[in-house]
Amino acid sequence: MSIPDKGLIIEHLSNKYSCKLTTMTRKQIMFEGNKNGERIVVCTPGSKIHKKGSGWFDLKMAQVELLDDANISILAVRLEGNKVYYIDFKELRKLITPDYIVFTPHIGEHWKFFVWESHIEIQGNREKFYVQPEFVS
Repeated sequence: MSIPDKGLIIEHLSNKYSCKLTTMTRKQIMFEGNKNGERIVVCTPGSKIHKKGSGWFDLKMAQVELLDDANISILAVRLEGNKVYYIDFKELRKLITPDYIVFTPHIGEHWKFFVWESHIEIQGNREKFYVQPEFVS
């Protein structure tokens, strides 16, 4: 099973928002564009499905700040099995608080997310953010 190509996802979102999304400098999974004066930022983390049944990804402080600063912010989580979860980051952001920051020497301060079939969880937060995947071929 494969993880959807981020290029396909960015092409889909560029068409949806009628703007050109381009890679942010030195940010492999971060893209930005402009539509009618509104800044759009997209983050496209990907994950395979792990033994416990979920995918997972991390968001660093800088990535969250870039998404926060946009007028429209989209988290397009690419999961093994050709699944993509398109998330309005501003809605998910309500669950992302300093209480759930994780620190590792390699990454620094960040949040860890677990992606299940019908929801996303933030490590340490018991609330679930319900979402359904779209399938990409």
